[in-house]
Amino acid sequence: MGEFNCNYCGFQYEEQNGDTKNGIPKGTSFQQLAGSLCNRCGMQGERHERQVSQPYIGLEAEYFDLFTGKSGLKFYKNWLASFTNCNVLELGVGTGRVAFELANQGIAVTGIDTSESMLNIAEKKKKRLTDPSKLSLLQENALSFSASTNYTHVLLTEGFLQHFLLPEEQLQVIANVKHYLVSGGFVAIDITLPPNESQWAIHQCKQWGKKRIYQTIKGQTFLSRQIFEATLTYETYEQNMEQAKFKVDREYSLILPRELGYLLKAEGFEVVEMLESNQLYSECSAVTCLMPYLVKNKAAKLRRDETLDEKVNDETRKLVPYEQDVWTNGGYPLPMQGDSREQHLSSRFTIIAKYT
Repeated sequence: MGEFNCNYCGFQYEEQNGDTKNGIPKGTSFQQLAGSLCNRCGMQGERHERQVSQPYIGLEAEYFDLFTGKSGLKFYKNWLASFTNCNVLELGVGTGRVAFELANQGIAVTGIDTSESMLNIAEKKKKRLTDPSKLSLLQENALSFSASTNYTHVLLTEGFLQHFLLPEEQLQVIANVKHYLVSGGFVAIDITLPPNESQWAIHQCKQWGKKRIYQTIKGQTFLSRQIFEATLTYETYEQNMEQAKFKVDREYSLILPRELGYLLKAEGFEVVEMLESNQLYSECSAVTCLMPYLVKNKAAKLRRDETLDEKVNDETRKLVPYEQDVWTNGGYPLPMQGDSREQHLSSRFTIIAKYT
């Protein structure tokens, strides 16, 4: 499915919604319309431009980091730390969630995105870097961007490639990746698989200061069309009073890991690794959750007048040392592990390929 805008008269048409006013059913392709809808300019000609994907704006951009969390951060930081002299390009950099962490480690990162709202958030993060020159941000389209240098690594995180629904668009993105990769460079692509049901719904709630934010995702998977649709709704409450509401419809290409592997191989890449859910996850037992007093050898608690650093080596106290990035759940548009009470779980695969 897709959305088409006329750059002459402003006519807009979304294939997934059809046009009830003109008797056009949902799912009718733009090519079937001919001159039947717009009597001002007709459907013929090249004035009608297909819109690749809606940019992230409003509350979707503002709350992106809140719901995506630390998903994938530990993996990308550790993976790129194993290389020397990295020069990274991230397509669909968004709020700079991953790029900021890499730049904070001293890795040079260039990020491109079409969303002005997301890039504004990324620019604010950039100012917090010790060396802001490590992060460059550009408002560009992944289908047509140009760069003045080549990169050792290209990242397509959070299912970015799935925003492109047509095979020719996906091939164009991969071609651009090839063009700006050095020989022997790597590409890492995240793909999201929706819950294994035709229709599904996911509910999340986050606390942000005095605000309570509810996210509802209602989706459908269409195997025959190889897409999944999702309606994301955000509702913001403060002191139980509604402050704002935001809703957006999105379509994603349903790309399977093996399918992406074949695509990369056909384009001259060697797939070196496929990872599923690189997040850490541990389900707590019912006994631990519901009757914690039955669990023996629990770690001691810090007193008000001490810090963990002062007492961590005291074996008699059995204090647990601090571990960075232990909790890495999250993900967008769907949470990868979900709430332990949720029945609808999605999956995330990361495919790493080398270009020679």
